[in-house]
Amino acid sequence: MPSDRPVIQFLLDEHYPAWLAENLTADGIDTVALIAHRPHLRGVDDTRVLEVAVAEHRVVVTEDVTTFGAAIAAVPAHVGVLYCHHARFLRTRAGLNKLHKALVAVVSDPPSGLGEHPVVWWVTDPG
Repeated sequence: MPSDRPVIQFLLDEHYPAWLAENLTADGIDTVALIAHRPHLRGVDDTRVLEVAVAEHRVVVTEDVTTFGAAIAAVPAHVGVLYCHHARFLRTRAGLNKLHKALVAVVSDPPSGLGEHPVVWWVTDPG
């Protein structure tokens, strides 16, 4: 039976490792890590990252609230930006595993319009 939910695909910003993208993809969530899968985008302006995400119909996952705010203003027709607080999801193996679970939870029960409309959302700890 087809789902009414959009397919959510992620583009992980450059501070997230390739293994996180690979683990999400193994769970059935098409995910690319900018650092490994789009190395030509390392260090580019967040507006350019968001433009690539739009072209690939991907939701950006980032910690960069301030700079992505400017990118969102410049590229308002995106399909989603998920903010992850760096203190909630530390860049340690345990913290990134917690983020992995949180992103799976987002895909399982997404905020309305994520993957279709310019939704900006804070990822929460799935508990």
